[in-house]
Amino acid sequence: MKKIILGLSLLFSLWGIFASFYFVFFSFEDFTKFQNFLIFNGKPYHYSGMNIFVVIERTSGYSYKSTSIALLNLFFYLTFLAGSLIYYFSKYKESKLLVFNYSLIFLNSIIKILAFTAFFDIDKLSFYGILYIIIVLIYLFISYYIITKNLNVIEEKVIENDNQIIENDLERASNYKRFLNSFIDSFIILIVAFDFISYSEMNESLTTFFSYLKTSFGDKFGLIVFFFLIKFTYYLIFESVFKNTPAKFITACYVTDEEGNPPSFSIILKRTLLRFVPFESFSFLMGKNLHDDYSDTYVINKKTDLTIENRYLQFLTIAFGILLVTYFYMSFKEILFP
Repeated sequence: MKKIILGLSLLFSLWGIFASFYFVFFSFEDFTKFQNFLIFNGKPYHYSGMNIFVVIERTSGYSYKSTSIALLNLFFYLTFLAGSLIYYFSKYKESKLLVFNYSLIFLNSIIKILAFTAFFDIDKLSFYGILYIIIVLIYLFISYYIITKNLNVIEEKVIENDNQIIENDLERASNYKRFLNSFIDSFIILIVAFDFISYSEMNESLTTFFSYLKTSFGDKFGLIVFFFLIKFTYYLIFESVFKNTPAKFITACYVTDEEGNPPSFSIILKRTLLRFVPFESFSFLMGKNLHDDYSDTYVINKKTDLTIENRYLQFLTIAFGILLVTYFYMSFKEILFP
C-alpha cells in the first residue's frame, strides 16, 4: 500500500504542476473539449490566489499575449511533490506534507460535491458532468482512505512484559503550535472563501446567494457572515471526520477529549461553535483556549522526532517566503513594466 500511495502522490503532484504551466506552452485556441476537462476538472485540487501573468508571445510593439499562473496552487503542488520525495527517502515514515495535501484534495472534493448538489440542473447535465462528479467522488474516497487508514495513524507503545498497550503520552500542543495552526487554517479558509467570491461572477445562483447576504446583513457584514459559514463548515467537517485540520496535520497534533479518546460529533460541534466567541482566537495568549476549555477537549502532540518536525516547519517557512517574494516581484514588475 505504501508504494501505491507513493505512486499516486507522484502522479497527482506532477499532474498538478504540469497543469499549472500548461498554457505557458500550449495555446488555448487549440483546446479540445477533452483537454479542457482534463486540465480544469481532472486535477486533484485547485485553489486560486496569488495569480501572476507570464508573457508567452510578443506580437508587435507593446502588444503581447500572456497567461496566468495560480502561484499559490503551484506552491501546494510543489509541497505535494516534496512530500512524496520525503516519504520515499524516509522509507515511508515521514508523511506530514503528504497528509496535508490529501486533506486539500478532500476539502476540494467536498466543496465540489456541495456546489454540484446546490446548483444541480438535470436539464444541463452532460456526459462530462457525470464524469466530473464520478472523478470527484473517487478523489474524495482516495483522500479519505489514505488519510484515515495509512498516513494519519497514531502510534502506540507496547510494553512486552505484560503485553499492555499504552497510548502516546498526552502532551499538549504549545502556544506556538496553536498560533501556527490558527494561521494556516485561517489562510486556507480565506482561500476557499475567495474562490467562491471569484466564481460567483460566473454563476447566477452564487450571485443570487451573495446578493441575499448583502441585502440581509449589509455589504461588509454579509461577507463576514459568509466567511463564518465557511469557517464553521471547515472545522466541523475536518475535526469530526479526522480529529484534525490541514494545519494540525503539518504540526503533528490532533484533538482528543479529556480522557484522550476521539471526541464525539456533539463535542466537536460544541467546540466549533465556541470558536465564534468574540476574540476567542486570541485567548491562548492569556493561557486559555476557550474552545478547548469549555468543550473539554485538548490539542495533543503526536509522538514525533522534534528535529525532523522543526525542519518541516523551517522548510515551509522558507518556501512560503520565496512564494511571497516571487508574487510581489512579479506584481510590481507588471505595474512598472506593463
